[in-house]
Amino acid sequence: MRSWGLQVPATCILCNAADETRQHLFFDCPYSTEVWTFFCSRLNLHPPALFEDGLRWLRNPSPDEFVKLVAKLVFQAALYSIWKERNVRIHNQAFRPAQAVILEMKQTIQARLDPLSRASNSRRTDTTLLGTWFNFF
Repeated sequence: MRSWGLQVPATCILCNAADETRQHLFFDCPYSTEVWTFFCSRLNLHPPALFEDGLRWLRNPSPDEFVKLVAKLVFQAALYSIWKERNVRIHNQAFRPAQAVILEMKQTIQARLDPLSRASNSRRTDTTLLGTWFNFF
């Protein structure tokens, strides 16, 4: 963003320990790592460390169709939530621990899975999307 001429801090506002790059902010920052570790460890997923590789991996992160959808929702919610936390810190000087972001993400994903679970036309009869979520979280 600095290369576009925007006046933003050069240092990551989440950890104050490294330059803010896309890779650092969303994946390498200890704050972001805590968020990713929480979700990936419970889903038993091991995404690659680099952003571009993660996008390719996200096409098929699991053989289980429900875990695949949950992983995609986690990825989307994590990027949004980490970016939102960054902006709140810059503009409002309000700071939340990673656990607060994790809780908010869990609530957001669960709320999204509820209607998807009800509308699912999956052939699976062993569980629902929301049931899969509750198995992990």
